[in-house]
Amino acid sequence: MKQLTFDSLYHINAAGCTSSSLYTAVANKMLFSKPSKALIRCDISLDAPYIFVEIDELAQLDRVTRCLLMLSHLLEQVDIATLRQTNRISQIVFLLPVDEIEQPLISDETLAELLQECIAEQIPAYSQMPTCDLTTINNDTLVIAVDSCNSYQYVSEQAKRCTVQVLNGPPGVIYGEGGYALLIHPQGKLTAQLYDGQMTAQLAQANCTSQDRYLFVGEQSLTWQKKWFAYTQKLYKKSQPLIECAELATTIGHQGNANSLAALTLAQSYLCNPLTRSLEQVFAIFNAPNEQLVKISRSEK
Repeated sequence: MKQLTFDSLYHINAAGCTSSSLYTAVANKMLFSKPSKALIRCDISLDAPYIFVEIDELAQLDRVTRCLLMLSHLLEQVDIATLRQTNRISQIVFLLPVDEIEQPLISDETLAELLQECIAEQIPAYSQMPTCDLTTINNDTLVIAVDSCNSYQYVSEQAKRCTVQVLNGPPGVIYGEGGYALLIHPQGKLTAQLYDGQMTAQLAQANCTSQDRYLFVGEQSLTWQKKWFAYTQKLYKKSQPLIECAELATTIGHQGNANSLAALTLAQSYLCNPLTRSLEQVFAIFNAPNEQLVKISRSEK
């Protein structure tokens, strides 16, 4: 079992920039999605508008510009100089998208210029990559992730490998955009534990019950819904209602490289909200690229 201790510092997505607005949006199943003007090929017999989520202020901009603006906003709001007064930051890891030939959408030169503009003092060591296992990152690391996944080019490519949600279509993935800043450090308020093995084994290791709170942060489809029901059948006792997962992607869209940080930020919004103070833990469920159960709870430190 792997784990990390963290604090979510700041985020931006279609629901806003505050923890309370994120909790409210997901808990109340608010929808920020809309149909596209362009049609994508769903199968050999159907072309349809895809459903997507965008941040209103970024509408009409290209993917690179969207990511740059979100990244700049995150760096300004996190205020690394002030953060360093109370926390040690040994490095910054940027999780940033790549293009169709696996080249960074934001070049290293552009990233360096942006850091110089936003950080007046000495810049910590930093690196960028498209994705990583957060549990392998050293403590005292600031992790910043942004992605915009709602363009026609991006969604049409994704439709070749998964079920994309289209207008009046079966359950599928709704794509969105967002940015997140998270600090991995020993004094973090929350701890995330990741389990090993098949999903049924992970549920058993975590001692899950049908009464626990589950946050689905993966890729929705009818196939997945059937698999999840099969995985959780043994958790039910007589006359208990079906598990109803709070859905991140349905509300604000699947956010590509930023989705793992979005999940941890959502978990923090649940555990730190006054309305859910009685919650001791929440479970985040991923099904892509692998099926993964993550338990997020308040740190004992």
